[in-house]
Amino acid sequence: MEFIARVSSRSSREAGGPPGEAEVLRLNPNRQTMILDATGWSQLIPGTLNLEVAQELVEQLLLFEPLIREPGTSITYPSPYQRVPLMRRGYLYYVATLSRLDVSAPTLLRRAINPLPGRVEAFSDRCLRDFLRVVDGDEVICRVAPTTPEALM
Repeated sequence: MEFIARVSSRSSREAGGPPGEAEVLRLNPNRQTMILDATGWSQLIPGTLNLEVAQELVEQLLLFEPLIREPGTSITYPSPYQRVPLMRRGYLYYVATLSRLDVSAPTLLRRAINPLPGRVEAFSDRCLRDFLRVVDGDEVICRVAPTTPEALM
């Protein structure tokens, strides 16, 4: 599956909004371990690259087998946002590649089981904004691969 996505800042940036992924990762060291074990990466960059996509693409991801299924009940969020992972019901992580211009990066694309409309997030072993040389509004090509860790190397 291949599609175009638009880079955007996180959806809840306003003061007092839910925490970003870097903070959530600090509260959930098991998430980092789970991702590193599944991908074989030596590191995980805290945070995600947020991508706007057509809602039908978010739904089409369900046709693929996720590499990781993370139940919402296993995720810790700070007060007063503890209900966020329960509202999202957990997350599905898919093997993917993001490309722009002449560079590509292995990633895990994540969608919530109960997703935000038109949004996925990309995790990687490198800072995707710097590596892909993207800013908000830039487009990237997403390729979702069969679920094998070898596709992430």
